Amino acid sequence: MTAQGAFEVVFDGGATTRLGRGLLRGGKLDPQSVHASIEALKGFVSLCEEEGVQEIACVGTNALRMAGDADHFIHQVRKECGIAPRVIDEKEEAMLSYLSVQKDPRMPQDAVVMDVGGGSTEYIFRDEGSPSHQIQTISLPLGAVSLTEKFLHADPPSHDECLKLRKEIEKALHRIPPTLEGELVEIGGTAVTLSAMHLGLDEFDQDKVHALHLTIGELRDQVQTLQETDLEARREIKGLPPGRADIILAGAMIILCSMERMKKEAIHISSHGLRYGLFYQEFMGAE
Repeated sequence: MTAQGAFEVVFDGGATTRLGRGLLRGGKLDPQSVHASIEALKGFVSLCEEEGVQEIACVGTNALRMAGDADHFIHQVRKECGIAPRVIDEKEEAMLSYLSVQKDPRMPQDAVVMDVGGGSTEYIFRDEGSPSHQIQTISLPLGAVSLTEKFLHADPPSHDECLKLRKEIEKALHRIPPTLEGELVEIGGTAVTLSAMHLGLDEFDQDKVHALHLTIGELRDQVQTLQETDLEARREIKGLPPGRADIILAGAMIILCSMERMKKEAIHISSHGLRYGLFYQEFMGAE
């Protein structure tokens, strides 16, 4: 970090580990996902050690809020990785996501922020009707992983499955005011993946993806293509990581239906997300 309070990103990476897989069925974390998550954390901790990092901030979100054995997982992470994730509630998760957009000069400041996760989607916006324009959050049980597990079983998905998926999303979206003012910003892996697909990237390039605009027409075309494409063919789509090929349709449908509900013709894509909000909070004193 510079004396002026700016910072340079040395490394920005992630891993899809599906920690929320199967929670709707059993309420406990999937052993394979636990192993993948711990291995990913080991890799990040090792990288931090190589770079001489002195402090690490680590939080858990929806999967650890839902899992009956979350404490056991945290104990494993502490034992094997030397860090202890702090499980944050829905409100703090939403606030960190909003902070990542609010502090970003490339993002609109009058934003309605949405974050599609594996088990839930958060919507964060300023309540213009309140005296101090307070930040409001709405969390809906719409996740790329959970909806895929619940509705999408055929390969490619059947018309009936896609219709039921859309109806489930639209039913939940009745809780979102259709007249929210401000430009729509989507953060998280689903949005970044859709942007990389739109650009046809052979290799991920954050500079090209971050702050990209996707129109509702472009997103409808992507959803239509995904509905008609089997899993094997999806894994060959440029910009779509093979590990996200099975869940990308549900995630894209959540964004599309949200845009339709709020009558937004375009969406800004942020590749920063919650981790940047956490950085601003923990190391730059932002609130």
